[in-house]
Amino acid sequence: MYSFIPFIIIIGTVFIAIGAAKLFRYQIARKGLRSPFTQKLERFPGQSLLKRLDELNEEVSIQAAALLAVPIAIYASYISNLYFGNRPFNRIEAIIVAVLAIVFLGYTLFKLRGFLQERRNIRLGYEGELTVGQTLNRLMLAGYRVYHDFPAEKFNIDHIVVGEKGVFAIETKTRSKHTTTNRRQDATVEYDGRALHFPNGTDIDMIAQAKRQSKWLSGWLSQAVGEEITVRAVLALPGWFVKRTSSKGIPIVNPKQFDSLFDHIQARPLSTEMITRIAHQLDQKCRDIEPQVYDQR
Repeated sequence: MYSFIPFIIIIGTVFIAIGAAKLFRYQIARKGLRSPFTQKLERFPGQSLLKRLDELNEEVSIQAAALLAVPIAIYASYISNLYFGNRPFNRIEAIIVAVLAIVFLGYTLFKLRGFLQERRNIRLGYEGELTVGQTLNRLMLAGYRVYHDFPAEKFNIDHIVVGEKGVFAIETKTRSKHTTTNRRQDATVEYDGRALHFPNGTDIDMIAQAKRQSKWLSGWLSQAVGEEITVRAVLALPGWFVKRTSSKGIPIVNPKQFDSLFDHIQARPLSTEMITRIAHQLDQKCRDIEPQVYDQR
């Protein structure tokens, strides 16, 4: 019985912390405070990925805490049993505790490794979307409308640009580079109009995804505004130098090339009225973030 005291203390501490958090929220609710904002906020570059990062950070913290708590709890149980029970663990008890500890720690380490790997990949993607989004925002100085993290059907379109030259759905793909003695070659991807040839492999899925998303957005906007709207796909590869070997295919660029791309790309003109109508539809979908300063959840 006494050997369970450390576990009771740990569990009790967790419940006390949860209770304190709920009490704090209850006190805020009793004060009758509410957010001063009267409308929802717009989505920002990589918002969905940032939300997932927050979830992963919480998972990593939980697994790391478990790794620290379990050995302490086992040692404390041994000391409690030795002190209150006036005897150490017998052989069978020691084997059972050791096996349970190894299984639990092994499982926790496995989960932690997976969360850390996913967090690194998500962070890489988030930083790529942030880089592309911040660069695209400068186009607003030239009169373009720019939207980020557009929520579609079970997927998100990273960026949408609307202006006199048309509507563009921009997909961001962030890929790590290998480090060798030839840094320029490490950072160069060849594009033949059909596939992307990276130094360590060929990829066609990025292009296919960008095309699918632009086709979906074209259909959605056409239905929303009641007229046929063509959306062109663009693929952004932050940190990569894109070497085109063919004039065919969708635009694939480093974000630093956006100014040049939108200056020289062939226009599919939209009237000011149509731009306003399209912008209204996009704004309705992208303005869906509830202010959370007084969120009681």
